[in-house]
Amino acid sequence: MVKNRCRYKRGMIRVRLLGGVKRALGREYVDIYSEQLALRDLLSILASMSMKDTLYNPSDLIIVVNGVDSSLLGGMDTIVRRGDNVTVLTVVHGGDS
Repeated sequence: MVKNRCRYKRGMIRVRLLGGVKRALGREYVDIYSEQLALRDLLSILASMSMKDTLYNPSDLIIVVNGVDSSLLGGMDTIVRRGDNVTVLTVVHGGDS
């Protein structure tokens, strides 16, 4: 179901990983072979690929589907389909010490 390849194919969901998610999985892209799935299921797949499942808390992530922030599309209920491009990146929190 999941493969890591450099060449993008139209019959899959391409997930680009940035920040802490990229470091946790040790790669920039993950290709998911599925007709469609909800973003919450996509995050479950990514979490299963990493020992650091704490990185996959939706409130700590920005998820972009085909260039649009997923919070504008339905949040974790957003359905992604084969051929879609998804970008997942961690939110960097800061504050006074």
